[in-house]
Amino acid sequence: MKKFIIKLLIFKIPVIFLIVMVITMDFFKIHGFQNYYSTQKIGLNREVITTSTFNHFRKKKKFNSFIFGSSRSQAYKCANWSKYLDENAVTFHFDASGEGIWGVSKKIEYINEIGDTIKNALIVIDRRTLRQTNPRNGHLFIPMPCISQSSKSEYYLTFLKASLNPKFLIANLDYSIFKTYRGYMGSMIRRYKYDHQVNNKNCDTWYGYDKHIAIDSLGYYNELIKKGIFYKRPKTVLSECKVTLKENQQLKTIKNIFEKHKTKYKIVISPVYDQIPMEKAQIELLENLFGKENIYNFSGKNQYTQPIHNYYESSHYRPNVANDILDIIYQ
Repeated sequence: MKKFIIKLLIFKIPVIFLIVMVITMDFFKIHGFQNYYSTQKIGLNREVITTSTFNHFRKKKKFNSFIFGSSRSQAYKCANWSKYLDENAVTFHFDASGEGIWGVSKKIEYINEIGDTIKNALIVIDRRTLRQTNPRNGHLFIPMPCISQSSKSEYYLTFLKASLNPKFLIANLDYSIFKTYRGYMGSMIRRYKYDHQVNNKNCDTWYGYDKHIAIDSLGYYNELIKKGIFYKRPKTVLSECKVTLKENQQLKTIKNIFEKHKTKYKIVISPVYDQIPMEKAQIELLENLFGKENIYNFSGKNQYTQPIHNYYESSHYRPNVANDILDIIYQ
């Protein structure tokens, strides 16, 4: 029995050491507010970054105006949006990667629950946003427990599993030593020719792609065209974006909180590259809930979705488009 216990300890000690090591190293920067983009090597959870930053600065900055949405909302910058708001507006960009209407509603609920004010809101959506009515899983997407109201142990276990993934550990070590991105690394290692620039207080992000385009726009777009990133349009609609009960409930939650705060809000339906127009039923739902005067539909084929230079790739449009849209909706 004694020998068995000794052998068991010999086996467990390296495992325990590895677990303690990865927790201490905090690869995904989940333990307290940090300078998240001081190094841009490992893919991080954007949801964690924006929530932690908001929690860290909210009492000092007293944010009262918010941009909500997925990474597509990063076309809109707080400084540009502030020009259309009153002088007392303090803006914050509360986005998340692949954000759905569930995530938007939960963030708005959270701000309300902790007693903060929502004076102004800009919600940036698309067909995918309205379809995403459930919480997301995985270390790059899981929301913080204060937002999701879910298990803390499940949250931390998600990141522990990702940290102990042999493929991740190998990719991290490989890149740390050789500074070379390899195909197998996928989204585990961030791959950008030029680093993103970030406002660490309001969470605005300026993508490094703009610098690349400024230096060599022809080369930038030709490369993406050759790779098939900018595909031929119109794209075939694979499935209709139907109104669901969950979506309806989540939108009503948002509306009720906005009414409570007397929020001035605008909802922008993004000019997505695929040029698939937002369904009529979705437009009617949004207009009935939030008022036709607050819904701005830029989906489908139009002056913004036609030129490829309005996009970084086939998913994200650029700030020049967002600036035009702000002019239109606040004219």
